[in-house]
Amino acid sequence: KEILNSKDYYAGKYVDNSGRNVVLLCKDTSENRADICKELEITESNTIFKEAKYSYEYLSQLQEKISKKMQSKELTFVTTSGLMEDTNNIKVTTKDENELKKLKELDTIGGAIEIEYSENPIAHEDLLVEKSN
Repeated sequence: KEILNSKDYYAGKYVDNSGRNVVLLCKDTSENRADICKELEITESNTIFKEAKYSYEYLSQLQEKISKKMQSKELTFVTTSGLMEDTNNIKVTTKDENELKKLKELDTIGGAIEIEYSENPIAHEDLLVEKSN
């Protein structure tokens, strides 16, 4: 929904393993809870609220930037990228740790991109060394 993206306190929504709605809020207030539940057409009593750092709008824009740069071959080392509402971040799989600066520059707030290295049998020794973050 476009209206939700414009709300700077809304950070995403997912359904947990027990089927309950989990709504992420950057600013968890009773007004924001009521407003978001009305927008999403869900009940507050059956919803779990969690604090989150990044707004859904910020993550959507960041994912869009990464996607465009992947399509234009500027981020050829990125193999996958996706917005993860449950962890409130962008998860990126990459095959080259030397190029990460280009990717991290897109995240103006910082810390919103979780980077995972793909298992490439040719560079397996390098991958074992890199996992130190």
